[in-house]
Amino acid sequence: MKSPLAGGPPVIGSRLVFNGQAGDGYLTLPSSCAGPQVTKLDLTSHPYPAPPNGAELERSAEAATPTGATGCDIVPFDPTVAVDATGPKATDSPEPVTVEVGIPYEKGKPEGITNSYLKTAKVTLPEGMGINPSSANGLEVCTNKQFAMGTNEPVACPNASKIGTVTVETPSLPVGSIGGTVYVGEPLKNGPGVNESGEQFRIFIHASGPERGVNVRLLGQISLNSQTVQITAVVDENPEAPFSSFQIHLDGGPRGTLSTPNTCGPNTTTTEFSPWTGNPPAKPTGTFTLTNFPGGGSCPSSLGARPFSPSYTAKTDSTKAGSYSPLRVHIGRGDGQQEIKAVNVTLPKGLTGKLAGIPYCAESAISAAEAASGKGEQAKANCSSESAIGTASIEAGTGASPLKVSGTAYLAGPYKGAPLSMVVVTPAVAGPYDLGTVVVRVALNVNPETAQVNAVSDAIPNVFGGVKLDIRSIDVNVDRSQFMLNPTNCEAGAIAGTINGGGSNPANSGSWSSYAATVPFQATECNKLGFKPKLHTRISGATKRAKNPQIRAILEAREGDANVARAALTLPHSLFLDQSHIKTVCTRPQLASMTCPKAAIYGHAKANSPLLSNQLKGPVYLVSSNHQLPDLVADLRGQVRIQLHGVISSKHGGLKTVFNPVPDVAVKKFILTMEKGKKSLIVNSTNLCAQKQRAVLNIKGQNGKKVKNNKYGLNVKGCKGKKKK
Repeated sequence: MKSPLAGGPPVIGSRLVFNGQAGDGYLTLPSSCAGPQVTKLDLTSHPYPAPPNGAELERSAEAATPTGATGCDIVPFDPTVAVDATGPKATDSPEPVTVEVGIPYEKGKPEGITNSYLKTAKVTLPEGMGINPSSANGLEVCTNKQFAMGTNEPVACPNASKIGTVTVETPSLPVGSIGGTVYVGEPLKNGPGVNESGEQFRIFIHASGPERGVNVRLLGQISLNSQTVQITAVVDENPEAPFSSFQIHLDGGPRGTLSTPNTCGPNTTTTEFSPWTGNPPAKPTGTFTLTNFPGGGSCPSSLGARPFSPSYTAKTDSTKAGSYSPLRVHIGRGDGQQEIKAVNVTLPKGLTGKLAGIPYCAESAISAAEAASGKGEQAKANCSSESAIGTASIEAGTGASPLKVSGTAYLAGPYKGAPLSMVVVTPAVAGPYDLGTVVVRVALNVNPETAQVNAVSDAIPNVFGGVKLDIRSIDVNVDRSQFMLNPTNCEAGAIAGTINGGGSNPANSGSWSSYAATVPFQATECNKLGFKPKLHTRISGATKRAKNPQIRAILEAREGDANVARAALTLPHSLFLDQSHIKTVCTRPQLASMTCPKAAIYGHAKANSPLLSNQLKGPVYLVSSNHQLPDLVADLRGQVRIQLHGVISSKHGGLKTVFNPVPDVAVKKFILTMEKGKKSLIVNSTNLCAQKQRAVLNIKGQNGKKVKNNKYGLNVKGCKGKKKK
């Protein structure tokens, strides 16, 4: 029929009839029985007579059936699912992954009824298969406006938002007619606690066949399980159209979207597919296995079978004795190995930090950081910069290009029985995603006898915000200016301890493995340090024979000298031990628990250190020991707790006290004041004013240098101007 513009008569009506019969027709009725079925007609016509400008008229009309389709209850629905890694099939790797949903289109039963169309697809990937943090490197997102869902406008998503492709096969069209792209959708929500909402992680699926006029745009809402990292994708309101295969191919490689599970498997995908018929959903499953360990070898059959041999280095920039130098610690983990879960290391004697003048990050600020968004913490840190003592750098994700994130290490107060702690605060911001802020606290125990620092971390998360972190390395640089101080002894030591791996269950510390980690450490140039401490002693109170005086000793050290390692003072025979005054003695368990009885106090001590903000002070006890006599222990308390153990002995009538070992820490002034009278531990064997009282002094430095005086003069208060008898 010719058109009016070609000189023919106008079209006033047209009727198209599709023949069909059950199971063998050109058209298939809808799968949904919910109400009337609507047919829409769009027309573009040429006006008659033709206008000069050649304009066209567009018209549309709709027609609805009186009732909807019937018989939905007998429509079959037998979908299938298959998920597989399509690379080398290695564990813990950024493999390409294909997810295929199939709906057979052969004649169904009864009466040749085909399978229902798919309305909602819910797919949960195997446990251990998680979003790869490495994929955030250079990742951009596609906005709702750029994707233009529900329209025929061109998709304008940036190339950097592409993460895969889609292929659709339908019995209605030739093979290969429909394909497209998978994009990362812009998060609608960000921050802590929204990973299971489906609004933080989204994908856009664009499947098209331009030659056939096919344009399908779908939204996939992704939720991440906070404990298992399992990924659940929900694609709702799929078009009422048949397909035999719907495949999504997610990219692998250095920025692969997903990381494979940690074991061979079988790794099971579960689903819940809802048909348009309204009938109960189908729940097909699919499994796949992996065969290789990253880099070669057999894959582990269980989490506990994974190897764990982390790399570990710890060193200061300079080893010069008594100098300040940053301390740098590195822990690394190979692909496929167990997670890094905790660190417990002890510094060598004398490697310590200067706490003076550094405020603690408050407990309220730490709690606020834990609840903060990553971007919020980046914009304004909750802990004050004055509390910062270093930086942290973490690499996370599988593949050759892990994601790098940075954090800050702060000094904080008492924690889990330790007098101090370090708080590492790391904003978890990766590309377009903000998971919150990771806070890991490290208890800093101080050995009261050696002053050695033992750092014990809390559990290091292997899952955060539902993301499988796959931490590859942790670097902590304690690099605050004039904070870390080298020892003044040059003995061979080590920065040693243990690193825990995730073992058979990363969520249960009782299942973790343990790896012994040690790095040699030795200070240098100790002999260049000076050593000239001064000791001042004073005997006061009663000076007559058989009386009990008081003794006070003040040890002063020069700044920059080697620290004291051993101090011994042997009193003259005129002053000997009064064993009748040794009554109440503190036991060692009581000393450890700070429950010594008051009657065990025989003096008091004070210490001023340039490393501490405030003076240490405390009682001096007699404490049970393995020696012939009780030990003399100065229990110094303050910012940290330090105990000086003195061994008392009485030989040939002379009273000797040896403090050994003395911690390798700087002390500007130490004052020891013993009781007098009934609590005095010494008694006069003669009148102290009768002659000059001389002792034997022997002090050894941490660098081996000595101060020795066999005729050390004691200052006896009250003898001046008195007639000696």
